[in-house]
Amino acid sequence: GWQAVIVSAVITLPLGLTSTKEYAELEWPIDILIALVWISYAIVFFGTLIKRKTSHIYVANWFFAAFIITIALLHIVNSMAIPVSAFKSYSLFGGATDAMVQWWYGHNAVGFYLTAAFLGMMYYFVPVQIGRPIYSYRLSIVHFWALIASYMWAGGHHLHYSALPDWTQSLAMVFSIILFAPSWGGMINGVLTLSGSWDKLRTDPIIRFMIVALS
Repeated sequence: GWQAVIVSAVITLPLGLTSTKEYAELEWPIDILIALVWISYAIVFFGTLIKRKTSHIYVANWFFAAFIITIALLHIVNSMAIPVSAFKSYSLFGGATDAMVQWWYGHNAVGFYLTAAFLGMMYYFVPVQIGRPIYSYRLSIVHFWALIASYMWAGGHHLHYSALPDWTQSLAMVFSIILFAPSWGGMINGVLTLSGSWDKLRTDPIIRFMIVALS
């Protein structure tokens, strides 16, 4: 499924068949395929969680769940369009509303794809590689909810000094500053997991790359 999306993109984009939306250039038939592939991925992930043998869900899976749900929501809403031919459509939104929806999508799709998914991997692989539990599991829960509660509001910072209402731009700016807290919280939690094992930085190149990525 995903390979079909990639092949379709390689063929259609050079031909100029595009929605002209940044990070969402593919036309409506491919958007539908992306949605179906992503929903299939969600079914596999959440189906696995339902069939788990333990009652506890480790925090890494919280980040993966948020990443999957949010990407689906963003893609489906931002891709809403009125088809006029097999490979041409017009956005359901117009004007400043279209710009706001686009950057609500653009900011958060990149953010959740590269941030939430990475953090899910971090909370699993860093403790496994170091051989110690995460520094503070309580901090990881606070980190999750702080990130989820604040990230979705920051997309408007891509549209400062635009036709977007001033209050929307200001709100996005405030939440962008607030995002420093969960960003640093996750970094500190990952780095301090090395407490008592700093000597591994001298011998384990994988841990070196992990710490550089976190920092």
